[in-house]
Amino acid sequence: MPKERRVLSVTSNRTRVSPYPLRSSRTKKEKEPELSPVQTEGPDQWEDVRCVICQEPPHNAVLLRCSSSSTGCRAYMCDTSPRHSNCFKQYRLNNRNRLTKAFNCPYCRGEVYETMKVSGAVRYLNAKPRSCTFEGCVFSGSYSQLKNHLKAEHPGFTGPVVDQRRHSEWEQMQRAAEYTEVMTAAGIPHSPVSYPVVEVNGVMHNGIPSSLPPNPVFRVSVNGVEHDHLPYRLPPNPVIRIVISGVGNNLSLGVR
Repeated sequence: MPKERRVLSVTSNRTRVSPYPLRSSRTKKEKEPELSPVQTEGPDQWEDVRCVICQEPPHNAVLLRCSSSSTGCRAYMCDTSPRHSNCFKQYRLNNRNRLTKAFNCPYCRGEVYETMKVSGAVRYLNAKPRSCTFEGCVFSGSYSQLKNHLKAEHPGFTGPVVDQRRHSEWEQMQRAAEYTEVMTAAGIPHSPVSYPVVEVNGVMHNGIPSSLPPNPVFRVSVNGVEHDHLPYRLPPNPVIRIVISGVGNNLSLGVR
């Protein structure tokens, strides 16, 4: 007996409409998240990166995202434990605002709004060799090699001794940046050199000394006329002298 041929109804032959989008159409609609300029950088941009504190290739590097990041400011720091350089934690602890807990970028002085780890940069910079932080040790290696070395050779080591010369240089750079920021904001012409030339008790210094008088009093002299603050309006080509005075000390800073 011949088989009966089943004829599909018109309604069953039509494409079934689902209230949910199919997977293929859903993936087409989803767009890849746009990468920031930082995430598109590569070894060419990381080759000369140095930690702004210790001036070494930053291990476990953290990038400070500040108000000038869109114009190319890239401040990387070591984000390691106290047994290594510990630069980022120390910088954040010593420079953040006590009220807002915010801190500024050491390069441009803009406020840091976030920190981020760029995975490619972290891997690349971790492979860069650095010296062991234990005083007198000549070993150098990558980040992983240094961690293994410290565990094996210096198990009781808690942290490096502060390099006073580098610490002094860093403080001087900070003061120079603050000086430039204040002068620029006030519209005062100033020398483009890295550090201002300062006279303290007849001795010239390349930068503001680290020791300031206790309870300093600031006075501003414009063309020989003294003010207790910087005047809002300045004469053309003013000769400005800033005097910081205190008990037993006198510091004068001349600016043209």
